[in-house]
Amino acid sequence: MKIINLKSKIVNRKSQIVNHKSKMILSILFIVSILQTTTVLAQRLPEYSIYGGGGLSTLNYKLSPGKRSGGFGGDFGAGFTYFIDSNWGIHSGLGVGLYSAKAKLDCETITPNLIDEEGKRFDMHTTLAGYSETQKAMFLNIPVMAQYRLNPNEGFYAMGGFKVGIPINGKYSSKAAQLTNKGYYPDLNNYATVQRFAGYGIFEGKDFDDKTKLGVSIMLALEAGWKWQINNQFSLYSGSYFDFGLNNVVKDKNLPLINYSADDPSGFFTNSALSTFTKKASIMAVGIKLRLAYIK
Repeated sequence: MKIINLKSKIVNRKSQIVNHKSKMILSILFIVSILQTTTVLAQRLPEYSIYGGGGLSTLNYKLSPGKRSGGFGGDFGAGFTYFIDSNWGIHSGLGVGLYSAKAKLDCETITPNLIDEEGKRFDMHTTLAGYSETQKAMFLNIPVMAQYRLNPNEGFYAMGGFKVGIPINGKYSSKAAQLTNKGYYPDLNNYATVQRFAGYGIFEGKDFDDKTKLGVSIMLALEAGWKWQINNQFSLYSGSYFDFGLNNVVKDKNLPLINYSADDPSGFFTNSALSTFTKKASIMAVGIKLRLAYIK
């Protein structure tokens, strides 16, 4: 009977040891699982950032007469990136894009079917000499992009997706333009050329500026570079970016060059070359960008 009790105690002891070991193993596995989960969650924490960049940032279009040159601008804003895993994330935010371009024109154009102060119909023939016009635009940009990083801490990164640009402001201005106006009256088969009070003749050094109506821009957006780890919370992204507009952003099209009023014929002004001599204008930007990122 004693032998049986002794054997029973030994079996119970072994069982307790096994249970204890099992609990220890389960505890270790639980701790490892917690650590792994914490690491994954840390990798998935939203990354908040502010950024700024600049370079060629222009309105891209073709002129039927004359030449266009690209201008410089910038891209500034704030964003956040939510990482799905240690390599891939989804980036969005809010930024401001600044764009500019310049048009140079030496040509002759006709503004037809105008009515003068006496109620007579005429066509305005205008010759431009050394006409130079600068266009500037500001857009509120909303990116939706996928981000890939080779390493969570430091290394190569790349982003790709789209930006929606909402126009904030658009304007144009020309300086020291020379215009020669003459009015052709088809009913009289005759030209009026020297009546400056009526808007005819040679006008030197006239300056024009006004607003340009712009529409929403849809842009293909790309970015790539290197991520630098500053400390546990801050990192710096340095890279290059390329934005390419996919649609026309000019609302006013096929406008006559000369904006004429019979109430003030000598106070005429020119419409933008964007609205007169172009069929399509889109956004294009390429430059260098720095992004300071923060993780809580």
